[in-house]
Amino acid sequence: MIIGLLGPTNVKKYCDILGFELSEYKYFLEKIAEHLAKTGHEIIIMPSQNQTSQSIVAQTYKDYRGKKVIGIIPMDDTEWGLLDIDEHFADENINCGTWRNQPETFCEKSDILLVIGLSPGAMIELCYTKWFKVEKIYIIKELISGKLHPEIEKDLNVEYISISELEDKIK
Repeated sequence: MIIGLLGPTNVKKYCDILGFELSEYKYFLEKIAEHLAKTGHEIIIMPSQNQTSQSIVAQTYKDYRGKKVIGIIPMDDTEWGLLDIDEHFADENINCGTWRNQPETFCEKSDILLVIGLSPGAMIELCYTKWFKVEKIYIIKELISGKLHPEIEKDLNVEYISISELEDKIK
């Protein structure tokens, strides 16, 4: 199974908005990564040079000898280029063409999504699951300020779980 990770790019800003200490949020992400590594499932991310929520989980997942990190990279994009993408971080990269194709490719390649915090980019990818094969979206309750709006949630296969429930949900 391939687990797509969705979360904020700017971790410090995210923590400031939700009132988390940075160390507390990183601790949660490391615990999630440790569990994911034990499952034997692959994870898929946008590999960034910056310290994003996805990169924190992916690095810890690698440290715990997780199976495989897949990166979605817009290698053909001439409009924005590769911005802050780290082409060498993932074990395998998939070329999504352009940034405009990124959410679509991310959802096509993910069996489930694990939301480790919300952001505009995460919302785009969540909403794309209406049209793509993602089986389930697990949103970690402790890492969001509230549930999605009902008018969005009605078209998505969302389940809100706590970090402690992660082991039972993703095996």
